[in-house]
This record gives sequence, structure tokens and C-alpha cells, in this order.
Amino acid sequence: MRLPILLASLLLPVAALAQAPSPLPPTAARLEPFRLGQLKVWTLQDGQISLPAALLKGIDPAEAKGMLGGKDAAPTPVNAYLVRMPGKTVLVDTGIGKAPDENSGHLGEQLAAAGVAPVDIDLVLITHFHFDHIGGLLKADGTRAFPKARLLVPRLEQTYWLQDPAQLPERFRERIPKVKAILAAYEGAGALGAFEDGAELAPGLRALAAHGHTDGHTVYAFTSEGRELWCLGDLIHFGAVQFARPEVGVTFDLDSPKAIQSRQDLFRKAAQAHVVLAGAHLPQLVRLEVKGNGYTAVPVAQP
Repeated sequence: MRLPILLASLLLPVAALAQAPSPLPPTAARLEPFRLGQLKVWTLQDGQISLPAALLKGIDPAEAKGMLGGKDAAPTPVNAYLVRMPGKTVLVDTGIGKAPDENSGHLGEQLAAAGVAPVDIDLVLITHFHFDHIGGLLKADGTRAFPKARLLVPRLEQTYWLQDPAQLPERFRERIPKVKAILAAYEGAGALGAFEDGAELAPGLRALAAHGHTDGHTVYAFTSEGRELWCLGDLIHFGAVQFARPEVGVTFDLDSPKAIQSRQDLFRKAAQAHVVLAGAHLPQLVRLEVKGNGYTAVPVAQP
């Protein structure tokens, strides 16, 4: 794996990088959706990375390694989510995008396997501006990858990345031109919008503030026939650890205490309401059950 590209995609410190990730599973001839009320939901795996256990904070390293099956790193998917709701086809996040020598850029073929073309996407929602979430928004020539879609982003996240670069951590500053190019491509087409915390973005679709991992990190809540699906973004990175121990953080959270509080609050609400959770770095859809001071993640079966 090429070090600079992974740094760009996740904004991780150099010391955090470890083993190469496992190969991405081949795309099936056709991906079948999970159905929830009137929603159809596809997990689209754009790529796969390896997250070292050393990224975890607030837990004894030996305990973390044990929770990861004795391994020093966790093979981790990079997912986007396609949601077909009445009258609208929505894409949540877009992965890393194509990069030389990287196990990424599979979003297009995953969409095709779901029977959807980029021109079919009506709305693209971004949880936050890290590059494993916005990397697929532009084509190689700098034009919009989703030419008929409206791009909606959290206003706090947009404001953070467009402020005076001198106010940003130094490791973020070289990312700003890419962020600006993405936003400019959609804004120039009249296809960019920003929203406030808690906004209703469409009937049955609202934004939930989940700040901490980044300044404006957002979870998207889809509701249909009394059932809910939440697209979590990076509310959680290590499912084998942070469900059972939601107070455990990661070193690259912008505001670790706030990220932990967001995770604890939303996990509690999700468990109470039996919400289906879709994480950018989780291998499957799950529901939460309370277990001690944490949770057990139960894979969901088609209802």
C-alpha cells in the first residue's frame, strides 16, 4: 500500500500505519438490497484498509489486541451506502476513489452491481470531509462523478475546512485544495447545499449531529414505516472494540471527548429504538443490544 495516499485518505499519523489490508472481496454479479419498510439499502464497499490497534486510545494495548483476536491491526472496509427511498435515490459517502496501487475505487462497479448508474443518484450526503468519504465525488478529469445529484454537506464541516488555513492543523492544510475543488465543481453546477444540525433533508431523512471525529461530523437517519436506518460515517472505527467499549477513542479524532460523547449518546438511542446501523468501517449492518456498560452488535437479517 502506498503510504502517501493512505495518509491523504484518512489523515492518519505516519506511525499509525501497519499491515497491508486484506484483498477486497470480488463484486458479486448483482448486489441484493436490505429492505427496511419502503427503503432498499445496499452496502457498497469502495475499498479496504488496515487499521492498527495502536490507533486506539483509552484502552490497555494488550486488551485491545485481545479484542482484535490477537492481531495488531484490523482489516477494515471503506463503505458507502446506497438508499432507495420513495421518490429519491441517495448515496451516503463516496469512498476513497481510484488511486494507483490502492485497494480502492470500486464504488462504480459496486453501484453497477446494485443496478444503479451514477446518473441515477439524486442526492449525495457526506458525513464529513475525510478523504475516504469524499474521494469518489469527482472523476479523474475533475468533473462531477454524479452529474444529476445534489450534494449536501454539514455546514459546520464546510465552514471548518474553508476557514483560514492557518487556523487548521498543519497536517490538514495540503488537503484544502482538493476539498475546494470538489465543492466548486458542485457549486458551479448549482448542485451544492449545506445544512444545519438536525435538519430534515427530505421526508423520512434527517441529519443527526455527531461531532468530535471532525467539527461537523454527521449521522444520517432514514425512517420508513416506523423503522430506522442510521448511516454512521466514522462514529465507530473498530467494531470489535468500540461497541463493547464506546468510551475508547481513536488518535485521529479532532476532539476525542466530544467524539466519545457522540458515540455514547447515539449508541444509547440506537439500542433503545432498535435502529439498524450502517457504518463506513463496519463489515455488516447491525442492531445494538445493551451488555454491561457497552453493547453487543447483532447482525441484522432480512425482516
